[in-house]
Amino acid sequence: MNRIIAIPKVVSQLDRWAEADGSGIAFGPTVQYFLPDGSGLSPDASWVSNETLTRLTKQQRKKFLRLTPEFVVEVLSPSDDLRQAKKKMELWIANGVELAWLIDGDAETVYVYRQGRPAKSRRHIQELAGEGPVTGFVLKLASIWRGL
Repeated sequence: MNRIIAIPKVVSQLDRWAEADGSGIAFGPTVQYFLPDGSGLSPDASWVSNETLTRLTKQQRKKFLRLTPEFVVEVLSPSDDLRQAKKKMELWIANGVELAWLIDGDAETVYVYRQGRPAKSRRHIQELAGEGPVTGFVLKLASIWRGL
């Protein structure tokens, strides 16, 4: 799996859904969030509800976002250490992310992280349905598994 191909596919699918749904905004890997524990993290894809965004002033929205997104997606690259990536996902959850997906394209596996529940892995699936903050979003995985 090629991370360069996978990230835009995830971001574009999330953005299309967010535009149609209208309850929040999707972001790609260029956004950095400053989290409650002081961490500054940039996920490969994320979604923030309009409700959360309205808590920030217009000026605050023009800077690095000092908030916790409700949903994040990280895409594992071949050089990433799976244990470290899983720790990062746990950090997202510890800082208030409600739902997080870690995609390991080479293993055709998605690790699903939720608040207050142990992570679960889903292997060889063709799509994954969002829940909680992103109910209605469905990530199609076939093209991500195919890669280049």
